[in-house]
This record gives sequence, C-alpha cells and structure tokens, in this order.
Amino acid sequence: MEAKNGVGIDILKKYLKDNITVFSGNSGVGKSTIVNNLFNEIKTEEGEISKKNKRGKNTTTAVTLYELEKNTYIADTPGFSTFDISEIDHTNLDKEFKEFLPYIANCKYVGCSHIYEDISECAIKLAVKENKIENQRYDNYRKIYEELKEKYKRRFN
Repeated sequence: MEAKNGVGIDILKKYLKDNITVFSGNSGVGKSTIVNNLFNEIKTEEGEISKKNKRGKNTTTAVTLYELEKNTYIADTPGFSTFDISEIDHTNLDKEFKEFLPYIANCKYVGCSHIYEDISECAIKLAVKENKIENQRYDNYRKIYEELKEKYKRRFN
C-alpha cells in the first residue's frame, strides 16, 4: 500500500467491506491519507512530517467514524508517538502476524523464531522468499522480535 499515491486502495476496500475498521498508529504514518483516498475526497486533514524531528504532527484530534458504504465504517484516530507491546512474549510474536499463521506449523522445529533458522527449516522464511508474505511485514516482525527479546533479557537477567 502506498497511501500518498492511492496505490492499493481498491484492494483495501475489499478487506474493509461489511466491517467497522479502526485506523490507528503513529502520527504521520498516513491514516488520514488513506481515509481521504478511500473516499476520493478530503474528509480529514492530513498532517506534514516535521523537518526538525522527522516525526508526524498530530492533526487528527478526535476519533471520527465515517461510513464508506452500507455496513462499512472506518474510524480515523489521533496518532501517537510511542507504541508499547511489551506484554507480548517474543516467543509468541509470530502468532500476532496473521499472515504467518498458515505457515507456522510447517516449520521444522516447534518454537521456531523464524529468524535464526535456515530457510530449509523455516516455513515463514520460505513464504517470504516465495512472496507469500511481504518482505516489509517480515522485517517488521524481526525488529519487534529483537526488541521484545531484549526487554525480556533485561527483565529476567
């Protein structure tokens, strides 16, 4: 998805159909831009990225619910600057990535981290290589995994 240029909007609309969806995330990641592209008109103000600290500026100040079509609603939320998921154990993080779920059971080892294992032993790595899982999602998984693992080490060592 490329929010600024409207790439992937038609595909996203199919996933949103007959649901209530909440867009949340850090300031400046494109939540309002996606909302505006879904409606093909300006529904909400889009912010700029600060040149000084390279972070998004909060332009959305309240949660707003929009009706995209019958039985399809979207909520745009104010952004936030930090996000903490430390309650998730790094060894269970893979189960939080829905696109990983069909492949986890095919890994050679129970408890596969999907990071250190060889591609021949890890169904997730193979799915990434075969473009069944997006590279960016896998990279996000790896970063979050390492952060959670470090927090775990600091807490219990």
